[in-house]
Amino acid sequence: MKWTEIALRGVQPLEFGGKRVGTVERRETADRIDGLAICFGAGPCVELRAAVDVSEQIECPRVFVIEAAHRDTFLLLGGEKAYWLTSDGAVKAEFPLFRKWGEEEFWTMQILDHGSGVLVIYEAGVIAIDEALQVRWHKPKLLNDQFMALEGNVLKFARDHDAEWFVRLEDGNTLQ
Repeated sequence: MKWTEIALRGVQPLEFGGKRVGTVERRETADRIDGLAICFGAGPCVELRAAVDVSEQIECPRVFVIEAAHRDTFLLLGGEKAYWLTSDGAVKAEFPLFRKWGEEEFWTMQILDHGSGVLVIYEAGVIAIDEALQVRWHKPKLLNDQFMALEGNVLKFARDHDAEWFVRLEDGNTLQ
């Protein structure tokens, strides 16, 4: 499984399977700054709302592209929604995160490789994604829950006053 972070400074190439399949560019509307335009070569252009990470904690807006082996679909993460797209420009599905518009100053996102999948840890939740780009589980967390470590088969978090809690990787269940 491969993932890539794309810093959105103007028009940027979109690569999938080692080949350039198009371009990505952040788009603004009258009320939002987190739109994304994806143009697929000579094919279609799609505009995705709430797709870009516009955190005040990062240098410039960004998105993450996650690829699965032997598939024509990729997962795009960044804003309040995740999108599954095909390499020829079709939006297959979208998935809401626990992110909220208006809380961008707190937005963070980290991707960890784990086994044959990835873990996405962000300010308001944790997602386990398998090698087929399927969401295995999606768990909310509080903004002040800090990711501490991956310890064996659990994720370790700390809350205010050093209270620790854990998420079991197998099923996303919380352990105290």
